[in-house]
Amino acid sequence: MTMTKNKKNINEALKFSMDLAFDAGKILLKHQKKLSLLTITSKQAQGVASSADLASEKFILKKISKKYPDHEILAEEKAYAQFGDKKEAYEVFKDKTWTWVIDPLDGTNNYLNGLDYYAICISLLHYGEPVLGVVYRPTNGDCFFATSETESKLSNLKEGTRARKLFSDKNTKKLNQCLLSTGFVSVKGTYLDDEFAHFMKMIKKSRGIRRMGSAALDLCLVSSGSFDGFWEKGLAPWDMAAAGLICIQSGVKVTDYKGRKFQPFTESIIAARAPFYNELKKQF
Repeated sequence: MTMTKNKKNINEALKFSMDLAFDAGKILLKHQKKLSLLTITSKQAQGVASSADLASEKFILKKISKKYPDHEILAEEKAYAQFGDKKEAYEVFKDKTWTWVIDPLDGTNNYLNGLDYYAICISLLHYGEPVLGVVYRPTNGDCFFATSETESKLSNLKEGTRARKLFSDKNTKKLNQCLLSTGFVSVKGTYLDDEFAHFMKMIKKSRGIRRMGSAALDLCLVSSGSFDGFWEKGLAPWDMAAAGLICIQSGVKVTDYKGRKFQPFTESIIAARAPFYNELKKQF
C-alpha cells in the first residue's frame, strides 16, 4: 500500500526513524571500540569511509526497505554518482513521491580518531522536500528531530528524557557577538581557497568560529542556540536534509548564499535566526 502524506503516517515514520538511528548508533559505538580493526577506504566524492559507515548503512537500508519497500533511498555510501550534479539529482528526486536520505555516519574523520562528535542522519523527502528529520549523536544520546508540521525537539534516547522544544524566533546579537560554525570541502584548489578566504574575513568580524567536523550536528546546535549561525558550501543532501528541516522548524532561517529557499540539493547553506540572519547573509 502506498503511503499517504498525513500526520499519522509521518509521526509513525518519525518514530521508526528515531528507533532506527538509536539501533544504528549501537553499531557505530561497538565498532569505535575497535578502531584499529576497521577497514578504511576513500569515498567516491571526498573524504574517507570505513567499515563502520558501511555496517551502519547496511543496517539502515535493510530496515527501511523492509518497512517501506516502495520508497526511494538516497544514501551516502551509495551516492548519486549516476547524476551529473546536485541540480540534476534534485530534478529527479523532486518528482519522487517518497525518498529517504541517509547519512550512516556524519563526521567520519572525528569517529576514526576517537572523537565523540559524529551523528546518524535520517530524513524523509516528499517530492524533494523534507517532511521529517532525525539527527542522532550516539556518544551522548542526544537526538534532534522534527517534522514539517511540528516544532523541533531535543531528547536524550539513552536517558529517555522528555523531549524539549527548541523553538526561538529571534537572535538580536551583532556579528561581533556571535559564535559561528562552518566547514570546508576537502578537495583542494580554488574552491577551497575561496572558502578559506571567506573564513578569514568572518573570523575577524565574529566572536569566534568553530569547525567541528559534522555539518549536521553543527546545524542542530544552531537550532538549539549553542551556535548563532552556520554556513558552508559543497555539502551533500544527506548532510543537510534532516538538519536543515530541524533548523527551520526551530525558528532558524535557512537559505543558500543567495537567499533562496532551502532544499537538500542546494550548493550552499546559511542558517541563523532573524534578525542576525540578515547580517550574516550580507557577508556572502
